[in-house]
Amino acid sequence: MYPIVTWNLTILAITLIYYAWRDGYARRARQRTALHDRVAYMLWVAANRGV
Repeated sequence: MYPIVTWNLTILAITLIYYAWRDGYARRARQRTALHDRVAYMLWVAANRGV
């Protein structure tokens, strides 16, 4: 019985660590994408001012 409980707790711990990492990674990716969009828009506006 105890090996089954230990195995289940190990899988639960690994799953929790993975989901915490994934949430942090997704948040950083969204922030990075937003920054890239703003820089691209700024460059597009600056390029069109000269036309």
